[in-house]
Amino acid sequence: MIRPIDPSDERVVGKIAYQTGFFGQSAAPYFSNERLFARLWVGPYFRGGGFACLVAESGGEVLGYILGSPNSAQYGRALRRVLLGRTLSRLAPLRQTWASLPYLLRAARYPSPHANWQQFPAHLHINLLPQARGLGVGKRLLAAHLELLRGAGVAGVQLSTTTENRAALELYRRFDFVPLASAETPLWTPWLGHPAEHVGLGLGLGEDAGGSPSNFNLSRV
Repeated sequence: MIRPIDPSDERVVGKIAYQTGFFGQSAAPYFSNERLFARLWVGPYFRGGGFACLVAESGGEVLGYILGSPNSAQYGRALRRVLLGRTLSRLAPLRQTWASLPYLLRAARYPSPHANWQQFPAHLHINLLPQARGLGVGKRLLAAHLELLRGAGVAGVQLSTTTENRAALELYRRFDFVPLASAETPLWTPWLGHPAEHVGLGLGLGEDAGGSPSNFNLSRV
């Protein structure tokens, strides 16, 4: 079942985000503070930054989610609310927070590429637990999310991923997302052992929908 996210889902959504935050695996190798990770990655969507956020549920268990925001300004305000709150002081232990600092510093130094925010103002993230993969859950989440965006008159949506995540690239290809920006980044080198290729993808949602004249070819991204 696909349903709208409820405020009570924040804890389980944050847990799934952490369990899948390293190319489908646990984020623990690069971010040891699970509670801080969940607050930073999920918190803004539950504090005014989210729109058309959905979860996939089976037997009362949440197996995955799609989080999105209709524009960068709304998301930015929500993120600031998280950062300016008591997040860091409450989400101890301090040792785990310090152990997570190298990733945060690298992420600030090597930001992901993105498409034009005026043409593609919305953004989204999808994460699924392993037992929900390969069953069409991601497809249903993404289809429902895009329908809500179109209904709200959002001009376009974008996301950032890497070529390490080929299953996600194939899903986005099926929905006609196109690559609009890319860059090789050393962000993940300490944990992957090699640089990764960051890819910014976009999908136009209006009457003149379209992203780029180039075809989405997995061999190119």
